[in-house]
Amino acid sequence: MPVRRGHVAPQNTYLDTIIRKFEGQSRKFLIANAQMENCAIIYCNDGFCELFGYSRVEVMQRPCTCDFLTGPNTPRSAMSRLAQALLGAEECKVDILYYRKDASSFRCLVDVVPVKNEDGAVIMFILNFEDLAQLLAKRGSRSLSQCLLSQSFLGSEGSHGRPGAQGPGTGRVKYRTISQIPQFTLNFVEFNLEKHRSGSTTEIEIIAPHKVVERTQNVTEKVTQVLSLGADVLPEYKLQAPRIHRGTLLHYSPFKAVWDWLILLLVIYTAVFTPYSAAFLLSDQDESQRGDCGYTCSPLTVVDLIVDIMFVVDIVINFRTTYVNTNDEVVSHPRRIAVHYFKGWFLIDMVAAIPFDLLIFRTGSDETTTLIGLLKTARLLRLVRVARKLDRYSEYGAAVLFLLMCTFALIAHWLACIWYAIGNVERPYLDPKIGWLDSLGVQLGKRYNGSDPASGPSVQDKYVTALYFTFSSLTSVGFGNVSPNTNSEKVFSICVMLIGSLMYASIFGNVSAIIQRLYSGTARYHTQMLRVKEFIRFHQIPNPLRQRLEEYFQHAWSYTNGIDMNAVLKGFPECLQADICLHLHRALLQHCPAFRGASKGCLRALAVKFKTTHAPPGDTLVHLGDVLSTLYFISRGSIEILRDDVVVAILGKNDIFGEPVSLHARPGKSSADVRALTYCDLHKIQRADLLEVLDMYPAFADSFWSKLEVTFNLRDAEVSSHHPNRLQAASTTKASSSVTTSQAQPLP
Repeated sequence: MPVRRGHVAPQNTYLDTIIRKFEGQSRKFLIANAQMENCAIIYCNDGFCELFGYSRVEVMQRPCTCDFLTGPNTPRSAMSRLAQALLGAEECKVDILYYRKDASSFRCLVDVVPVKNEDGAVIMFILNFEDLAQLLAKRGSRSLSQCLLSQSFLGSEGSHGRPGAQGPGTGRVKYRTISQIPQFTLNFVEFNLEKHRSGSTTEIEIIAPHKVVERTQNVTEKVTQVLSLGADVLPEYKLQAPRIHRGTLLHYSPFKAVWDWLILLLVIYTAVFTPYSAAFLLSDQDESQRGDCGYTCSPLTVVDLIVDIMFVVDIVINFRTTYVNTNDEVVSHPRRIAVHYFKGWFLIDMVAAIPFDLLIFRTGSDETTTLIGLLKTARLLRLVRVARKLDRYSEYGAAVLFLLMCTFALIAHWLACIWYAIGNVERPYLDPKIGWLDSLGVQLGKRYNGSDPASGPSVQDKYVTALYFTFSSLTSVGFGNVSPNTNSEKVFSICVMLIGSLMYASIFGNVSAIIQRLYSGTARYHTQMLRVKEFIRFHQIPNPLRQRLEEYFQHAWSYTNGIDMNAVLKGFPECLQADICLHLHRALLQHCPAFRGASKGCLRALAVKFKTTHAPPGDTLVHLGDVLSTLYFISRGSIEILRDDVVVAILGKNDIFGEPVSLHARPGKSSADVRALTYCDLHKIQRADLLEVLDMYPAFADSFWSKLEVTFNLRDAEVSSHHPNRLQAASTTKASSSVTTSQAQPLP
């Protein structure tokens, strides 16, 4: 399979960034679109809903002046100053008395932050809400609380009991505009208080322009980052590629690919020359000679030192190389990369990079030669990692055959080194001289002489003969011209023949079967990818759409591994299909309030009807005018809803969009486009399937319709206005036969 590149397509991570950073801060905020009339609210988080007691459905599309949170004792001056800040696209803090849904009131500190795009135009507002009593309790600063009560809030103290009462302190605190910032800087002003003149008490209706021109005044003060987003997160509301930390290498970059090939060649060199050097080239005579002329007297030792240095550099590069986590996200944070590397291949790479022969150089021990030979074989640990990397290049039959041949030759090379080491170690102790090395010397006329250490066959003669013996033993039972004579040699020959028979039977005897079995998924991937490319070529698909097709195919394949769930489920009985579907959709059925209280049989019936869909960023799920025959539940990612290319809502995890099925007898048409901002996973169910299941469980249907809150209703209002009797007709359908007239009223 190709290298896992992760989610590298441009994504709009604006909402995901804010939610991720706010998870541990207990923020209560909403987002409003400055390009819509009255700056309509397009998103509010769960903390906001919990603070005021409203559901997200009741808040969406309302003006961001939050008039629905005001009451009889809310100072009109504070409302006016909040409206002025929104109209002027300025950052400010406002102390205001708000009311919850249960009519209880509390002091609230509202932060207004304008959000600009890359052109400097204010397109959104973020409003953060803090319970003032809780905020002061957290800060625990007596001086600050006294200052707040005496300077800022004293004037509005009496307004709780007197409707319309106003004071000079109930207004807006010092504000500044944010300009000359190319990205979305989500900052609040510093908490400095000063007196302001009383604003007008008349209500101001906010009709935001389609483009608010950026202020030209210079901003020299550092804006306090109350939201604690930090300099590393400056989200923009646009499609943007994943951000990579400075000094971090992408795991699929050209430099990393070239470097991996270089390390692969060095590892192959190590796998070949390390056993050869340890068995044939290291001797007591070599040690004494190297002690006289220094460590760099042998070119091979210099090359080994360079290889060790390259392995150390590779360790450093691995600490700065991105990786793909379990969510297919590219991780570029240095600390997370280091932790991932420490838990993975660091220990093997570290042991393989230690120059043991340099560390024990000139130790003066008699066992130095043997110890160096054993410790140098630790470099072969690198082969474990290389074997894992080679898998990405071994997806073609010719490559597999070549790798099998190389593996067979490498094993024969290692066994030849061991065969020579056995004969060389026991030769001085044999009497009579019956070892294979002495027999080789007799055959070649190069007999060993005890008084001359350099006597006997040359290194080339010994290596070629040993390699010939191992190849003949691995592929057959040998020819007898090089035969084992001692017990040690015979035991080793038995082991070699066992290894050879296993390799011959399992590899060479079943090459085609191994390729078909191990790479059937790869073959299916390339077959499907070829069909997609042929489809693109035949229909002359333009380049942007072609990239979307290929990106979606690769994303869907990495997510499902080419498995067609429908085809798999059809091979099982219906009861088992229901259990599998219940497991696949368990998160939705357990956490969505609409499904609470359903019997196990009802949940099983619903699970079978649900389907899962995946959408890459930029993919349009619903187009303007499409028939709303499906109800969508978002399980991951974020989407935007657009009307005339203007964002009217941003939906995230656990949100629902479509139309309230119980209120309409026939499906309507979509009034907006729905487009994915990030990689999204959605559960969807057809309207007819939902009505069919609820018709079989009428007792649960009443509870389901009362608890189901469609976050954004896509139904075109004009369609409903042309059919005034549609609500009455809806009560006669099977699905809504138990819904009363009061339940059929649309949500506010």
